[in-house]
Amino acid sequence: MQFIGQSHITSFFDLAVQNDKLGQAYCFVGASQVGKRTLANILASQILNVEIAKLRFNPDYYYIERLVDEKTEKKKKEISVEQSRELREKFYNRSWLNGYKIAIIDEAELLNEESGNALLKIIEEPPAKSIIFLLTENDTLLLPTIRSRCQVFQFAPVSDAEIDKLITSVSDIQDTKEIIELSWGRPGRAIELCQDFELFASCLKEKTRWQKILTAPIHERWQAMEDILSEKGGLVKTKEKLDPIVDLWIMLWREKMLAEKIVDDQYRIIIDDLKNIKNLLSANVNPRLVIEQFLTTF
Repeated sequence: MQFIGQSHITSFFDLAVQNDKLGQAYCFVGASQVGKRTLANILASQILNVEIAKLRFNPDYYYIERLVDEKTEKKKKEISVEQSRELREKFYNRSWLNGYKIAIIDEAELLNEESGNALLKIIEEPPAKSIIFLLTENDTLLLPTIRSRCQVFQFAPVSDAEIDKLITSVSDIQDTKEIIELSWGRPGRAIELCQDFELFASCLKEKTRWQKILTAPIHERWQAMEDILSEKGGLVKTKEKLDPIVDLWIMLWREKMLAEKIVDDQYRIIIDDLKNIKNLLSANVNPRLVIEQFLTTF
C-alpha cells in the first residue's frame, strides 16, 4: 500500500520495527484521510507478517470502530463499553500465532467514559506483545489517563508536491491543480477525488457557490443556498447535505486566510462559527435559521 508524507513518523517506526523496540500504545492524531489508518495498517501488516489485504482475516488483528445501529442503519454516536470489554477479553488470551496482537481503534475520541475506562485497563496492564493504535482527530477529547499512557504522533497535512505525485500515480489526470487544492493535504481525500467524479464535481460547484457568497449582498447569499435549505427530504436530508458543505467552507476560509498572509480575527471568528454550525447541525436545530444567521456575519 502506498504511503506518502509523515517521514519523521515513518522513520521512527522503521527503526522501532527493525530493532523490535515497539511500545504498547500509540496515538495518531490528525485530520480525516491524512493517513492515520493507512499507516497503522501498514505497521500491523509488517509486525504480523501478513499482507494488508489479508489483515482482517488474521486472528491477532482487531479493528474497532463505531457499530451500525440496526434501526437507523447509521453509525452509533460512540464506541461502546461492550466493544472495549470484548477487546480486553481477546487481548488477554494467548496469541493465535504466537506473535503480536494488534488493535486499531478508529475515532478513539468517541470512546465514552465507560468504554474509555475499560480500554484503560488494557493500556495500564498490557499483555505481552500487544500494541494498540488509537486514531483520532482530536486527542484532547480522549480520557487524560489514556492519552498520558500513549506515545502521541501528530499527522500534518502533506505537501502539494507529494499530493501531485500521488495523483499522477493513481490516475491519468493531467491538470491536477484543482484536486490538489481540494485535497487539503490529505492523501486519502486526493485519491477519493480522483476516483469519484461526482464528488469532485460537487466540490467544484460548492467552491463556486462559496466564491459567489463572499461578495454578494445578504439576500443573494440566502438565495444561493436555497436549493440546499429547501431540500425535499426534510430537516434530516438538509443537514446531511449541509455537513460536507460546511467542512468545505471551513477549509476554503482557512486557505483564504493563509493566501492573504494575514492574521485576521474576523477570519478566525468565521471559522469558529462554522465549527459551531457543525455541532448545531448534529443537534435538533433548524438548519435554515443557522445558515441564514451565519451568512449575515461577514
